[in-house]
Parts: sequence; structure tokens; C-alpha cells
Amino acid sequence: MRPDVEEFFCGISFDAYRLLGSHPAGPGRGWLFTLWAPHARRVQLLGDWNGWDLYSAAELTFCEDGLWRGRVPQAQLGQLYKYNIQGPDGSWQLRADPFAFAFEALPGTASRLAEPNYPFAAPLLRGARRDAPVLIYELHAASWHRHWDGRYYTGPELAKSLVPYLVEHHYTHVEFLPLAEYPFDGSWGYQGCGYFAPTQRIGGFAGFAALVDALHAAGIAVLMDFVPVHFAPDADRLACFDGAPLFESGPSDWGSLNFDLASPPVRSFLLSSAAFWLQVCRCDGLRVDAIGNALYHCPNGWQAAEFFKTLTAGLHARFPGCMLVAEDSAGSMNATSNTASGGLGFDYVWEIGWTQDTLAYFAAPFGGRSALFRQLCGSFGPFGAVQGINALSHDENHPASIFTRLYGNVEEKLAQMRLLLLLQAARPGKSLLFAGVEFGQPDAFTDGREPNWAMLADAGHRALADYSKALNAFCLAHPALYAPQSFAWTAQDASTGVLGFTLQAGCETLLCALNTGTQSVQGFGLKPGWGSCALPLFAAGWVDNAPRPIANGWLALDLAPLSGGIWQIE
Repeated sequence: MRPDVEEFFCGISFDAYRLLGSHPAGPGRGWLFTLWAPHARRVQLLGDWNGWDLYSAAELTFCEDGLWRGRVPQAQLGQLYKYNIQGPDGSWQLRADPFAFAFEALPGTASRLAEPNYPFAAPLLRGARRDAPVLIYELHAASWHRHWDGRYYTGPELAKSLVPYLVEHHYTHVEFLPLAEYPFDGSWGYQGCGYFAPTQRIGGFAGFAALVDALHAAGIAVLMDFVPVHFAPDADRLACFDGAPLFESGPSDWGSLNFDLASPPVRSFLLSSAAFWLQVCRCDGLRVDAIGNALYHCPNGWQAAEFFKTLTAGLHARFPGCMLVAEDSAGSMNATSNTASGGLGFDYVWEIGWTQDTLAYFAAPFGGRSALFRQLCGSFGPFGAVQGINALSHDENHPASIFTRLYGNVEEKLAQMRLLLLLQAARPGKSLLFAGVEFGQPDAFTDGREPNWAMLADAGHRALADYSKALNAFCLAHPALYAPQSFAWTAQDASTGVLGFTLQAGCETLLCALNTGTQSVQGFGLKPGWGSCALPLFAAGWVDNAPRPIANGWLALDLAPLSGGIWQIE
């Protein structure tokens, strides 16, 4: 058996897309097709080259290595095709190619003969040090901007508006919701079907490649959501692919189908897909979705854990410096511990516990927050326990936006948005913000709807956008925020809602203090423990801009309602 075939059947292949699927056979020789369909009795090919005539369909041969193979001399680049598979019960079904590099535009479902080549010019942006700033802007590429008539922006069209926006707002990374081809808009891409094919919504591979190249040229690193846990249940895609369950282990909690992570060929399929997005599409990293679901709610959870270890170890070895992020935050997962010590080997993990506790606090009525205050402070966790990302993501903006969920009137919500963003920036860890949160969008995130850019005409929301931009620039200038070496609490007062802490990196020590209550506090005591004065550097709301003396390690601050700031300790 050939080594590449053996790797595929052993569940350790990271380049199975070079073995399976459709590939040119050489000049004037048509295309070669290779398929994994162990339950099939017969496999045929039909497409544009034969007018989709079943009676003249090409027959594939079942080879002794367990794969179906065939060559179609008439097949040409750009033509559509499908497999016609006879299952074990004798019935025939048309199926798209699981390894196709392109598909026809929806509502069509056929695969397209394609070669994913693009003249990339800009360098990759991998290998950033752990102490480098990471400010991630998360968005749904198919809806961040739409044409007036509802048409999608192609990758190059999106780049013209997205790249300047990211640069102006000082983001270092962009994270796209899944861009592997998917049949249902309402899934946002999280129920995929084409794991080697960037969606036609943005122009397929060429459109995505142009977008990635433009982002890299501007110094923006590219992350993409990767979904190896479940997939679309559509009957003409991966479900019961060869007449029997092949890719799936059973139904998921989302109406989709769970991947069978106990199957070695399925693992190779997913490992190769992840490598494809890094190798061929030149993404700088992946955020891996629904890890906790695979570990704790799917059959064979231990095999899912082994899969994730193989995934992270293999990708880190093949793509040094790539950023691998786990969605779920559960201490028992050891998501960011290395695989040698039993961890899953991810670089970062979304701090979902912090997100949930913080939003629950700001959503509570002002008079009923004291009971949640300890939870808010406790969500900071032990300093350095994990490599975390403070994520205010798409999940927190559906079915209601973050702005809408906050308690109070519009002015109180805007003030709390400033506090929330300041808290996110100052809490140890990296930061992620979903599109629209930066200006306090009231609308929930739904597929097909742009962020409500019209809100920027409102003075309050425009000011919040400017504040978010200024905060990002401030973060980039202060290592104590993006790479703290130590963290210490200076105040936790549930009765007033005041919390404060210091962050230190090198010779820089910053104090962050927030009044989350609706009453002013005068001369509130915080204990940075050393220094002679505190110089105000950044404010959320009204803050006295005069230096404040430190005596015997204590500092007294006046804090207006729903305000906060950052001071430098000297």
C-alpha cells in the first residue's frame, strides 16, 4: 500500500486532499478521480462533459487499497460533476465530492473541477511571540457588507472596505466565521459540507485568497473558525455518503450530524482540511469550534481528545507559529497545556466563563448586583493559569446583542459598554470583539444582515466607536495590558461596585479601577502597594485628570458613576 494511502487509513494524514478528490491527469488526459466509499457496490461519475447522462456515466474501479479510482479524458477545468453511488441496498444516489475544491453557487450542489492556485504576494503573519499584542475582530464575511440588492461581496470587494477599517481601528487579527462551503445561511457556516472549498458566497478559493493576501499586505493576521465536530445533514452531501453512515456517528444537539472521530479515515479527512486552510489558503491560525461538545457530549469522548492532540501537534509541527485557539473553557480540558503533559495543545482558549459571568453582572439591575460581584471578580481566575482570550463574540450577540442585554437606559448602556470594553482590555489575556460591538449595535446578529452601520450617525454610538478605537491604540502601546507579567487586586467592594487591580510588565505598572455602580465615590482607597503618584492615562467616562498622590502604599480616587480608567504608577 502506498504510504499516503496508508496514512489516510491510519487516521494520521494531513494532506489527503492531494490523494483523494479530483486532480488533473496531465495535458490532454482529462482528470483523475479518487473516492473513499467502502460501502458502495458501484460508483459512477457524471457531469458537464457528458451532459449529465446516466447511461454514459464513467465507471470508477474499486482498487485493492480500498479506494475507488477512475479517469475521465473529456473532463475539463471548471466543469461540474457528481458521483452516482450505488449503496449496499442497491439504491443509487448522487453525491457531491467530499474533497472538492469548489462547488457551484447555491442552490446548486454539484462539485466543480478546480485547482486552488493563487499568486500570493504578501508574507504570512505567523510566529508572533506570546507577549505580542493580539486584538481580534470577529466577523461573518458573507454579511459584514452586502450590495444594495442583497448580493454578497466577493473577497476583493470585501477587502476594499474591511482592510482600511481594521487598520483604522488598530486590530492585529481578523477572525472569520467558518468559510468552508455550507448549504444553509442560517447556520452561519457552522454546518459545513465542503471542507476543502471556500464558499462561493465570497468568490470561492480565488476570492478568499485575494482577501487573505490583502489582509496580510496590511499587516493583519488571518484566523478562521474550523468546525471538526459536526456537519450539515443534507442528503446529497456527506450524510450516509455511500448508502450507509460513513462520516457521521449520529445526530448532534444542533440538528446536524456529529463527525465520527473514532474513524481513522474521518480523522484524516478533518486533519487534512485543517492543514488545507493553513497550507493552501494561507490562514495564520484556526479557532476550533465546539471542543467541549465533542469531549463531553459525544460518544467516544476520549477519542475526540486524542484527535485534538493529533491535530494541534501535527499543525504546530507543519506550520510553525500558527495560532490554534480552542473555543471551550473548562478547566478539566487542559486545553492550553502541551500534549506531552496530557493537554490538548492549543495556544489559546476562549475564556467563556469570564464572558458569561461579566455579562450576567452588567445585565443585572443596579440594585441587585452585589450578589454577582464576587462572581465577576472570581471570573478573573488565577493569573497565568491558561493562555486565554477575552471573547465578546458572535455567540454573545444572538439572540440579543450585548448592548441590548445590558441593564439601563441608552446612556447607561453606553457608559457600561465603555466599562465592559475597558474591563476586557485590562483583564489578563488577549481580546476578541465581534463586528458591531465596537459601536454598541442594538440589533442581534442574524445571517444575511449587516451590522447596523446607520447607528454610527448617532452621537452616542459614534462616540463609543471612537472610544473603542482609542482603547485599541492604547492597548498596543502598553505591554502591561497585552503581556502582563504580574497581576494583583487592589480593591473589591461589592457595596459600591468598585474594583481595581494592577498589571505589571517590565518597568511599567498600571492600575485599572472601575466604578460599576450608579453612585459617585469620593476618596476611595486602593492599595497598589508602592509608588509616589498615579498618573491618569485613559478614561472610561469622567475621571479626574490630575495626578493622585500615593501615601504608605495607598491611593485615594474619586470615581463618577459608571466610570473607570487606567493610571500609571510611578
